[in-house]
Amino acid sequence: MRIGVDSYSYHRLLGFLRPGEKPAELAFADGLMAPIEHALSLGCDVVSVQTCFLATPAEIDRGALGSVGEQVELVLAWGAPNGLEFGRREDALDDLVAWIELAAAVGCRLMRIVLGGPALRGVESPAAQVARSIAPVRAAARHAARHGVELAVENHGDIATEHLSILLECVAAENLGLCFDTGNAVRLGEDPVETARRIAGRTLMVHLKDVESPERALDSVAGPCSVAYGEGVVPVEAILEALAEPIDRGSPVCVEIGQLPPGADELRMVADGVE
Repeated sequence: MRIGVDSYSYHRLLGFLRPGEKPAELAFADGLMAPIEHALSLGCDVVSVQTCFLATPAEIDRGALGSVGEQVELVLAWGAPNGLEFGRREDALDDLVAWIELAAAVGCRLMRIVLGGPALRGVESPAAQVARSIAPVRAAARHAARHGVELAVENHGDIATEHLSILLECVAAENLGLCFDTGNAVRLGEDPVETARRIAGRTLMVHLKDVESPERALDSVAGPCSVAYGEGVVPVEAILEALAEPIDRGSPVCVEIGQLPPGADELRMVADGVE
């Protein structure tokens, strides 16, 4: 198993607070090397770096980003919080294209992308959201293919994986697959084990979360709090068994922490998750 960490786990240390979270006593110096250094200290194979915590593609230090690949596999995670906004924002596609080109330039061969986000859930029907997303995703996939980059669309707390599967069928790009977030599947009412089995063949990446029951969530956008593996409602071991095929072929499994419970120590939670 290729184990990684997604840098969103450190969102509070990078100055971003979700509803109900309190500022951290510790602060990371930057959104690139600080998360990477922590992940490396834990022996990770992969680090997924959220582009929302980085400079723009034109401003970023490409040398520093490229040097990461000499130490660990780099995945760029594009789009937080609302991604393509289901095709409503043309400039979002332009930004994604710029990050694809940067990814290729620094040797990154996998990017996680998002269509929308929890704030856009239910604004309109999933069918309408998927229909409007087909053209920009197809354009992004074609551009990524020319640069040797794979794109993994995450179930981002916005629409269910069954609708993402329809999107993949419509786009029909060999370099397009899914990033399966176990916590987001639960918050949308999906059976995460059955979902994992159904999408295993198209899974390029996994965000492994355990979370409290969604019924305990205080905010619909923030969702349920992340907890240590085995303490929540996500059957982690069963999901890993269901995803054995993509894991065996190298799809990274990344620890990711979303909403933090009161008094949480995210550094400890990440370390425990990797362990």
